[in-house]
Amino acid sequence: MGVAVIAKHILSRKNHYKCFLLVVLLSAIYLIDGLPFLKKIVESTFLFSYVLKPALWVCLALIVLYFAKVKPVGKLRFKSYLNSLAFVCAVSYILLMIMGGFLDGFGKSPYSFTPFAIIMNVILVGSTLGGQELARAYLINNLSAKRPFLIISIVSLFFTFINITTAQLLQFKSLSEVAKLAGQNIFPLFSENLLTSYFAYLGGPVTALIYKGTLQAYQWFCPILPNLGWMSKTFLGTFVPFISLIIVQNLYLYESREVKRHSRDKESTLGWILTSVAAVVIVWFAVGLFPIYPQVIATGSMEPLIKPGDVVLAKKIKGQEAKLGDIIHFRHLENKIYIVHRVVDVKTEKGKGQLFQTQGDNNSSADSKLVEPQQIKGKVIQVIPKIGWPTLYLRSEGDPNTDNVEI
Repeated sequence: MGVAVIAKHILSRKNHYKCFLLVVLLSAIYLIDGLPFLKKIVESTFLFSYVLKPALWVCLALIVLYFAKVKPVGKLRFKSYLNSLAFVCAVSYILLMIMGGFLDGFGKSPYSFTPFAIIMNVILVGSTLGGQELARAYLINNLSAKRPFLIISIVSLFFTFINITTAQLLQFKSLSEVAKLAGQNIFPLFSENLLTSYFAYLGGPVTALIYKGTLQAYQWFCPILPNLGWMSKTFLGTFVPFISLIIVQNLYLYESREVKRHSRDKESTLGWILTSVAAVVIVWFAVGLFPIYPQVIATGSMEPLIKPGDVVLAKKIKGQEAKLGDIIHFRHLENKIYIVHRVVDVKTEKGKGQLFQTQGDNNSSADSKLVEPQQIKGKVIQVIPKIGWPTLYLRSEGDPNTDNVEI
């Protein structure tokens, strides 16, 4: 008995070392893909994307296959059932995106469809999927014995970030860009990875590959794709995979007669749903999808009322609705930046109609350019002190000169 326990402990430690090695290798591939100097060394985007990257993923897949095989949690007799569920979930997601396309429009795929390009993309996508899904299934089914949902969530978060490019993570310069990255990329990717990880947990890498591979095949090899707007992309990308996860979980528990044993998970599931809804609503608010939206103030031209690092809440208005004394949020036509200044005069010019003279409360003179109604986005209705400082720290040094404007 004691020997068996010791052997089990040693085997468990070895598996943990293997999992750590996989995480290191996945992180290394992510960094290699994001480091520009390596692409310069290779001196060919084609060689880097279609030779080096597939080779790295194939090597990772071979390493996972070399490790001892780990059985998924799902019962063997439900293997084909789980594979069917994975395919149905992927097709349903695609059909919902197509329905969204009928509302938002369609566009041409950015990928080439010559025979050579298709073959190269099959190699790239296939090797990436194979390496990632074998690694995902190995990690989840080795580490999820005690707290499966926690491990599934952590692994899903990890795979979310290794599928976001370093350029995307470093390019944002404002709160709205951070929120847009979260809404368009992070939340949908995390939701999709959560469902993929659950399929890997129940059915292993093949089931996960069926789901993820079907989605990737549609994205890479369909010549016409839905040109989804911001709201549609965030909503569909976040909620469809998450709701599919809940449905798959309940269907599997019902089929395997484990519903009673897992009834205690209902409150946890509801909590995840409410958290996801709240997160998406916050993102939509941050990027201005609601009538009232936030904006971070960068400089001090509206002091003492509005200081750098404050966040103002602005209400969307038509340009003609602005009045004398209003603090308006408008776009500077030359610098392509947004400014928060007070309306100090309303003028009428022949051929242009109503124009607005603006000035910062802390500025000695009025702004040099009059503001046209179509430049106005909203009117400030509330000031929240200091909560915008984290966003200011994220701004890069290459922003336009904002010495005398509020952004």
